[in-house]
Amino acid sequence: MAALSAGPAAAEAPPPGLASIEETRARALALAAPVAGGDSVTLAEARGRIADRDVAAPRCLPPFDHAAVDGYALGAAAEDGTYRLAGRLAAGTPAGDSPLRVGEAARIFTGAPVPPGTVAIAMQEHAGRAGDDLRLARTVAPGDNIRRAGEDVAAGGPLIAAGTRLDARHLAILAAAGLAVMPVRRRVRVALFSTGTELCEPGGDVSAGTVFDSNRAMLRALLADPAVAVSDLGILPDDRDSLVRALQAAAKSHDLLLSSGGVSVGEEDHVRPALRAAGGTVAAWQMAVKPGKPIAVGRLAEAVLIGLPGNPVAAFVDYLLIARPVIQALAGMAPAPLVALPAVAGFAWQRKPGRTEFFPAAVAGHDQAGLPVLERLGTGGAARLRPLTEAGGLSAVDRAADTVCPGDRLAWYPFASGFCL
Repeated sequence: MAALSAGPAAAEAPPPGLASIEETRARALALAAPVAGGDSVTLAEARGRIADRDVAAPRCLPPFDHAAVDGYALGAAAEDGTYRLAGRLAAGTPAGDSPLRVGEAARIFTGAPVPPGTVAIAMQEHAGRAGDDLRLARTVAPGDNIRRAGEDVAAGGPLIAAGTRLDARHLAILAAAGLAVMPVRRRVRVALFSTGTELCEPGGDVSAGTVFDSNRAMLRALLADPAVAVSDLGILPDDRDSLVRALQAAAKSHDLLLSSGGVSVGEEDHVRPALRAAGGTVAAWQMAVKPGKPIAVGRLAEAVLIGLPGNPVAAFVDYLLIARPVIQALAGMAPAPLVALPAVAGFAWQRKPGRTEFFPAAVAGHDQAGLPVLERLGTGGAARLRPLTEAGGLSAVDRAADTVCPGDRLAWYPFASGFCL
């Protein structure tokens, strides 16, 4: 992950028993092969989907030589430098087979096919007319203002590479090539659930000792993407046998099992034991990050399991660090790390070193170099959502740092950069 560390501290090992962010991410990605199977969708349905294979241009782009400007198509120049108009060509009309002869020109408009014998096209503002006689006010070089057939893409040339996440740019070139459907990888099937006997659904009745489940609402929003299909399995109680059955059933028809809660080391934390009891394997747990140390990464049958912490801010951080790149890999994309922007601290902070620490932050201004000056919001805590809602993004402090002083460099992850795939 970029820009979380600086200088010699980057080489320091995490505390005993805790894997680094990079190690945890690598172990998770090692489990995530791209899903098999694809669909064909119309261009109207293709935005956000992942290209299933390379797509070549069935014809060259542009398909024929055409005018780049409104003006005059010029044949070879006459000795006196004048031209006589011999036709008119608008976009959507054929150029015909008759070539322009020496000293001839044709009125032409942007997008119109260039007639045979055209040497160049003069812009209309660079030419003067007297009836059918034309004289140039500026020298025109051979080939000027002509868009050549295939200068964008040759016939058979690459249009879209497999694994590309399709957006408006890709849909435009597919349409320009005359393609109405696009082969895409099938959606990644995610089974989402929360664990915790203390949880209840928002909108329901809350009783003593219970709290509303905020994590599924947050994770559903993070998972809302054209390349992902989510099955919401609801809230599962803190019961190992129930969890084993739910995991086994979900693994049969999903690519990713994404849970929150139950991944720490208490007697009521059943996700890792249940995964093993269901026949799965655990590849990683406990990460050198704060908040978000407890995490479960493993596999059950053909499905990857990522167990996020129960505290919502910790679940948010670990989703971005681990779950998001895993979903990208399952979708057939190249996993992209979070990319940090440079920023500086506008605050002082004494902290316990040992884990990379993320915290909500807001931009309070800019320094003389133009870097954002960040203010830390709240006083920490993996369950405090208010600072997260007031923040402009997350900032991070290197795991080796025990002191942050005003002006110190920080990693900055603005929310405006988005958290979808």
